[in-house]
Amino acid sequence: MTTTLGNRPYKHLPHPAAPVADALDGKLGDAIDDRVADALEDYIAEGRLDGLIRPRRSPQGLAAFVAAGVAAVLLPWCLILAATLPSTYQAGHWKLTWIGLDCGTAIAAGLTAYLLHKRNRYAALSAMAAGTLLTADAWFDVSTASAGFDRTLSLTEALLLELPLAVCAFVVAARELKRR
Repeated sequence: MTTTLGNRPYKHLPHPAAPVADALDGKLGDAIDDRVADALEDYIAEGRLDGLIRPRRSPQGLAAFVAAGVAAVLLPWCLILAATLPSTYQAGHWKLTWIGLDCGTAIAAGLTAYLLHKRNRYAALSAMAAGTLLTADAWFDVSTASAGFDRTLSLTEALLLELPLAVCAFVVAARELKRR
């Protein structure tokens, strides 16, 4: 059976559900076929369909695919780093690194306060960023501190200041997301 869609001939291929369709009353099947053909002709006439059938892809599906790909690459990369990185390293821009991290945290916290004051829906995003930066700051403070007083000070700051503030930022973000 050959049908014309627009100016192209279209050959019907056997469908896996053909036995079920044959069992239906012929009138019902014909009515459904006519409606589908009419809808396809409308789509082609309006330029919404070029005659090629493609799977639908949503932005969320693509984002999930990319995130899964990043995770799949980073997990083995962590093992490679664990096996190959030296235990110590002389950093060339130590001050710039810490000043940059702390300034980024301060900007994220200040932006969160401003957006909360303005009742802006993007406060959840800046709160998540602030919480993440505070957690990273605590991690790097503790993991880069030398043994003795420096490590004790870093642990104290992390447990009494940075991590509780990070939890508060995550709670703020979760509450803001629930409100929207």
